[in-house]
This record gives sequence, structure tokens and C-alpha cells, in this order.
Amino acid sequence: MRPAPRAALSLLRGLGGEGWVPQWRHWIVGVEPIGRITLPAGARHVLGTGVLVQAVSRERMLVLRHGGVGANLPVDRRGRLVLPAWFRGATRSSGSVLVAARSAVSPTVVLAGTGLLEDLVSHVAADAR
Repeated sequence: MRPAPRAALSLLRGLGGEGWVPQWRHWIVGVEPIGRITLPAGARHVLGTGVLVQAVSRERMLVLRHGGVGANLPVDRRGRLVLPAWFRGATRSSGSVLVAARSAVSPTVVLAGTGLLEDLVSHVAADAR
């Protein structure tokens, strides 16, 4: 028997625990027709603006950091960056990107096509049958 929607929401709230502090902040942003995105203010704060960041691909995602290994990817002072061609292809169906950022540990921004979220949600929904 499935719980009522309100009961399901209260179960989800209970999973977080009282003292839980999220590590990551998340946003969904649109991809412009030229393959460019504008990073949300929180992600711009993590990376800074008007700089080069290093981009590394990991499992259909793009990880952005300062220093270290990876291809140089320019971020202008408005927080705009042009996505690599392979990544633009992964965003075509939805026209949007999930942006996740954390400033603790090692300042990092991760970009994922929202199709990845759709795959995850479909998997969870299938397991709930």
C-alpha cells in the first residue's frame, strides 16, 4: 500500500535529520542556442568571475575547479561560459543544465544535463512499483 502524498512528504522531511546541513547548492539553468549558460550567483561566487577554470569530464558531467588538471574554460565577468560541444549535445533534449556548487572542502561546480535527473527519477519510480 502506498502512503498518501502528505505522508510521503513527511517521510522525506524526516530523512534529513535535525542537524543536517547541505554541502551542495543546486540550480537548473537554461542553455542558450549558442551553447552558453550563465552560472547562478552562488556558483559564480565559488568560481569567481573573469577567470579560467579547469574543466574535467566525469560520467556525463563536467566538473569545474581552479587549478589542477583539466581543459581551460573561460568564465566571463558575468559568469557566462560556453559549454564544450560534447556537453551541449547532452543538453539538447531539455535545453537545461543542473548546476551544483560547494565552497567547502574544495570549491567545485558540477554541471550535468537534466537528462541525467530524468534517468535517476525514472529509475527510482521503477523501483517503487
